Amino acid sequence: MNVLESGKTYFEEHGEELLAAAGLSKVQFAQAMGIKAQNVGKMIATKNALSLAKVAEVLDIPLQVLVYGPEQNVVDVRGCVYVNGAPHLVSKRRDIEELLEILA
Repeated sequence: MNVLESGKTYFEEHGEELLAAAGLSKVQFAQAMGIKAQNVGKMIATKNALSLAKVAEVLDIPLQVLVYGPEQNVVDVRGCVYVNGAPHLVSKRRDIEELLEILA
């Protein structure tokens, strides 16, 4: 979906699905956002960048996904990282997370 074509963000079109996927009721989402439960619909319809940034944080979803949809969150990372002389292949996010655990 191209937000410029429809005039709606992905969050506007799929807000309730995203809340459900995050395991949040509308009331829980409202509490996390610091708004009244009756304003959840307005929050889902917002195009305010600061509000959407907070929604992204609450739902743990990249901001570009809220605006454009999940197909816009495709990142292709491939390579080899040496940690203490040992090579580690990296081809997905979990590989990077495992490296960070090694370094912790």
